[in-house]
Amino acid sequence: MSPEANVKLVLKYFDGCNTGDIEHLKSTLEDDVVHYFLPQVHRPIRGSDHLARYWRKFKQVYQPTWKIDHTLASGNEVVSEWSCAYTQPSTGDRLIFRGTEWYVITQGQIAEVRAYYHYDESRDCQLNGFPYADRRYLAK
Repeated sequence: MSPEANVKLVLKYFDGCNTGDIEHLKSTLEDDVVHYFLPQVHRPIRGSDHLARYWRKFKQVYQPTWKIDHTLASGNEVVSEWSCAYTQPSTGDRLIFRGTEWYVITQGQIAEVRAYYHYDESRDCQLNGFPYADRRYLAK
């Protein structure tokens, strides 16, 4: 696939994360996809069914709004910078965290995701002083 087609696939995957639709998510993923997380509390998630169910549960618990703010693509890899506004179930507060991910695409589906982000349940997690609103990034 072309780099442009790979970006469209990643955008479709994020649409699935926003809806929590398992079949939609699975349509973007290799059967043996692996999603790696930077925070040590998250073990890798292996398999399209497991990953799709993870994002459905995340949707149900946190009511997130995901947005890809920026992408770069080359060959079979895509890098995204994303934002996620979510509701903290324990307080009802709407918070935001941001990160970046690397995707490896094979045979028109996502085979690997490497997620780099910081998350803290008690506060927003984003770059200090960055002009998010001026650049039309997702807001809460």
